[in-house]
Amino acid sequence: MKKKFVQLAACGLAAAMALSLTAALPRASAADDGQMIRVGLYYSSDALDGANLANETGSGFRLGYFNSANEFVQLASTADESISVVKTENVYYGTYNNYTSYHDAAVSGTVVGCYHLELPGSYATAQEAQLAVNNYEDGFVAWIQGAFYARVGNYPERSGAEERQAELADAGVEATIVGTSGYGVSVVNTGTNDILFQYDDGGAGTGLGIVPNAAGGESTDYETWFKGYTYRGGFRYQRVGQGDLTVVNIVDMESYLKGVVPYEMSNSWHLEALKAQAVCARTYTLANLSRHKSYGFDICCTSHCQVYYGTNRAGSNSDRAVEETAGEVATYNGAYIDAVYYSSNGGASIDSSIPWGGSQSSYPYLVGVEDPYEALVANRISGYEWTRTYTGNQLRDAVRDAGYSKCSTVAAAEIATYTDAGLPRQIRFTDVNGKSYTVSTASLVKWFGLRSYNYWFEETAGGSGGEPGEILVNGQSVDSLDGLYAIGADGSPIALGDDVYVIDENGDVITAEENAAGGGTSGENGTFTISGRGWGHNVGLSQWGAYAHALEGRTYKEILTFYYTGITVG
Repeated sequence: MKKKFVQLAACGLAAAMALSLTAALPRASAADDGQMIRVGLYYSSDALDGANLANETGSGFRLGYFNSANEFVQLASTADESISVVKTENVYYGTYNNYTSYHDAAVSGTVVGCYHLELPGSYATAQEAQLAVNNYEDGFVAWIQGAFYARVGNYPERSGAEERQAELADAGVEATIVGTSGYGVSVVNTGTNDILFQYDDGGAGTGLGIVPNAAGGESTDYETWFKGYTYRGGFRYQRVGQGDLTVVNIVDMESYLKGVVPYEMSNSWHLEALKAQAVCARTYTLANLSRHKSYGFDICCTSHCQVYYGTNRAGSNSDRAVEETAGEVATYNGAYIDAVYYSSNGGASIDSSIPWGGSQSSYPYLVGVEDPYEALVANRISGYEWTRTYTGNQLRDAVRDAGYSKCSTVAAAEIATYTDAGLPRQIRFTDVNGKSYTVSTASLVKWFGLRSYNYWFEETAGGSGGEPGEILVNGQSVDSLDGLYAIGADGSPIALGDDVYVIDENGDVITAEENAAGGGTSGENGTFTISGRGWGHNVGLSQWGAYAHALEGRTYKEILTFYYTGITVG
């Protein structure tokens, strides 16, 4: 038999509340203490049909909504320690796609139906609605667009609801068959079809809010279990666009960071590196609060934003890093920086405009720097050095994708220009017809999914050890073919240039331009080898570099000002 509510809010709402989305802060503010962050856990194509929650502390959950200031407003509560939130369609309890919860697929006979019987009238308070259904084992309170209603039962087919309606009529009770809108959700006792509470904001955007501890006290640091992880704070369930459940964790900034830092860095790392990560994560969050505005939350839980899965990996070291940098952010001219970071750079970072485009003047602090510190810990970094091998046809396809549709099979490749920090900026490819094409490093990295922007072409031809090859004409050494002529088949002179081919010391046919440049490569057995170091986009802070800095005795502020040019930390 299902458990009834143990506490109900004293008053209801007169109208549905509209959700106000938090805008990104253009300039740093000192009033960040206690700021609530809305973290998207499941949304878009990952949204859920049903979601389980468990809480063994504080006797269950409070049910309501979060207002525009992210403050929780309680409507009701339940002492049940294991509950599930489901969309108000027919959903079945069972295991599907390795998740045991409620699903659209008919995975069992336990179904929460979408048809209900509603008793006459509406109520101003939840208590009044609860009194109306106390005599019904399958009765529950529903909050529908600002008012409370008393409802009974749930049926997957309308015919079942009609039979119950007739039974109630025979007992002298008038009841109306109802459902909800595409925004409705129900709270059920997990594993059953017992509805505990139903909520429908009619599309106003509030969604159902749930926080642990039905008693309402805040003296204990409550945690809630959800899909294998434990989280602080509360949850919001919203059917964006009348779809499946978008699941959002609403948690204070510092608790959120305690769930980010140990997923972005190991809790065992040096404290100064962890503190640098904490400041980065806090700053990045405040600078990107509108990144997922269309889904009604601030920031997501994956590497698209920052990795966050609650408290599972938190430890004393990572918690201490957050606590000892509480409220500290990185700014440039008084505004939050976009504190992007990555795993390792292989020896140099890169200007943000190179991989992502845009004006570099908009991000003067995200400029490439030579980074000798990573090398100190290179032997600890898995996959730090890497190689990829491609055919001339694969390189041809990459060049074509960059906009050069006439490129034929690539016969030679070289780095044409470098950044100030020594990373590739432009790559020159020469095809078998002798035509050269220059593409950006971003195009090549994107096309092949290279692990970092720190890479080079392994030498296979065109000089020794990267030195320019020597050109001999009639036994005489020349620096260039410019100004020289050859006799054509018809006896007429033909001007020569670097776009002609020569035979190198290995007997390979290459362009004279490539021979003169040295460090380029020709395909060996039809293939080209790209080698590199590092992993990530190379913009901003290197996490392994921060670790190396810390081992060398540098503070978190020194680490941050090394990777972000001209910033202030505080």
